[in-house]
Amino acid sequence: ALRLNHTQCSPRDSRYHPFPPPLPEKCAADPSDIYQVVQRHSNYPPIIQTNTFRVSVPFKEQRHHRAPSESIGNNYSPKAQDLKIDKLTRQRPSRKSSATATGPKRTSRDHLFDLNSLAILTFLTQRYTYYVKRGIPFYMLAPYPKQSMVNIKNMLPPEPEEGVKKPIRTLRNNLTEEVEDGYYFNLRKSIVDYILMDPSEGLRLTINNIPKPFPRRVIRPPVPWAVSYREAKLWQMQHLFNVCPFMGLLQQIWIERYSSLRFVKTTDLISTTFPLSPSEFVAFIQEQCERRLLSLRWLPYCVSLFVVHEHMWVNLLPENEPILVAEFFHCVAALMSLQLRSLVIDSLQDLLQFFLRHKEGNDFSGDFDVLIFVHSQILLVKLQVKNSEIEFSPSFQECWEVIREAFMQIIRSAEDLLTYLSTVRPDESLVTDILAQVEEAFQKNTVGPIRYLDLYEKYRNLLDNKSDEEISEFISSTHSLQDSAKKIDSIMRMWMKIASLRIAVPLSMFCLNARDLNDYLCDCANKLIARIVTFEMDENRRLNIDLSKWTAKIKNVIFEDLYFGYYFCSCAMLKICIISVWMSQGV
Repeated sequence: ALRLNHTQCSPRDSRYHPFPPPLPEKCAADPSDIYQVVQRHSNYPPIIQTNTFRVSVPFKEQRHHRAPSESIGNNYSPKAQDLKIDKLTRQRPSRKSSATATGPKRTSRDHLFDLNSLAILTFLTQRYTYYVKRGIPFYMLAPYPKQSMVNIKNMLPPEPEEGVKKPIRTLRNNLTEEVEDGYYFNLRKSIVDYILMDPSEGLRLTINNIPKPFPRRVIRPPVPWAVSYREAKLWQMQHLFNVCPFMGLLQQIWIERYSSLRFVKTTDLISTTFPLSPSEFVAFIQEQCERRLLSLRWLPYCVSLFVVHEHMWVNLLPENEPILVAEFFHCVAALMSLQLRSLVIDSLQDLLQFFLRHKEGNDFSGDFDVLIFVHSQILLVKLQVKNSEIEFSPSFQECWEVIREAFMQIIRSAEDLLTYLSTVRPDESLVTDILAQVEEAFQKNTVGPIRYLDLYEKYRNLLDNKSDEEISEFISSTHSLQDSAKKIDSIMRMWMKIASLRIAVPLSMFCLNARDLNDYLCDCANKLIARIVTFEMDENRRLNIDLSKWTAKIKNVIFEDLYFGYYFCSCAMLKICIISVWMSQGV
């Protein structure tokens, strides 16, 4: 093997003739660019050709009349370095020929140079580091793939809504730069390592040894808590049965078959025709929770596993250890309780998400538009009149109790499944947090119905009987029939506006049923019209009676005058006849 001693490797030796020779003193202050390049190449010969059409071409290819594509990978086959790809015959070599074509394995170049001196090793390591960091220009490297950075960032937790804090943002930027720096460093190192696979290049560059990475190993001495840790681990294995294969089988069966079950299915919630009245909603939740899928499938199947896979747990329980047997079944009950608890939590979360669709509330400004709230409503609330006031039936408090009862029904259904399995308690922080979120969304949805009642303020006189007082004053005052007709027309227009109001008012979580309220107001308006019409009819009837009496009186007077006139006329005629007789007789 070729060996170089310390004097051959160190350019600082007295027998080392520098090239290029030093410049005169008058030119040393401002050397030319070519002199600087030659001087730099004399210390660190180039490893990559820089003035080529193709990038990352090894410098050794400069003395060959061939394209770089014809010599790709020739360092892996030293005996075929001088061959060209287009000159090779296109035939499939046999295993024997292919094995001999590559020649015998190259011996390690670890002994090309004498590395007994630590100074020489340091010198070679510095040269290797120089070529890795500065020997390959940046523009010859393949750019870092953007999709790789996207894939890495997708593995990080999502950014919070309020934005990333400055320390975390700085940390992420530093990690991003570290990933890119590591990519380019390893790319440069791979190129340098490939070129140094050629022994002639290692000799030209004065680098015969490639530093090998060694994994970091941490040897931990005995710690004070090692004994207690082993004892605790052994106790858990013997009393908690956390390594028992039967426990793993129960967990696997749960994950594969029953973990997707829910007390209240989201698909059933979405497919149900909403809105429902509070009583119908309670009945729907009870019907969903009363499905005995767990008691009819899960529990019997778990019992059958104890019989079928008896060999997994019987050997762990000696017959003379009843306490250990009880501990085993207690651990099984604890595992099944955790499984049932996860089912309850998932059911509560699904029902929570169903209500949180309306977390934005139902407040609106200006006139109500039916297209503002597009989600299907949940509860149907009626508008009724009580004590001259418009009230919600049921009230908002009763609606909240119905919603809260839906969550409690899920918890009770799990408790009624098996008494010895403990699941979720109503007073747990998990349940209270869920109810707090639902209550917050519920309170935001009570604003819209109250604001919608402002639409009925113009009809307040129909509710507090002021309209009856106005009609009474109108009736008692002097007015004509035309005034009554105008009054009836105004009330009729109000009746038409009331009749044109919406019967069903969609307000996100609630749907207001205003049929009874609108009917009540229309009845009040009809009663006012009926009062005016009845008064006018009674008034006309009274006038007609008075007119009839006056007509009869006039008739009697006329008849009496005619009788006396006839009597007077008869007496006059008699007198005239007597006088005529007397005259005829000469009296």
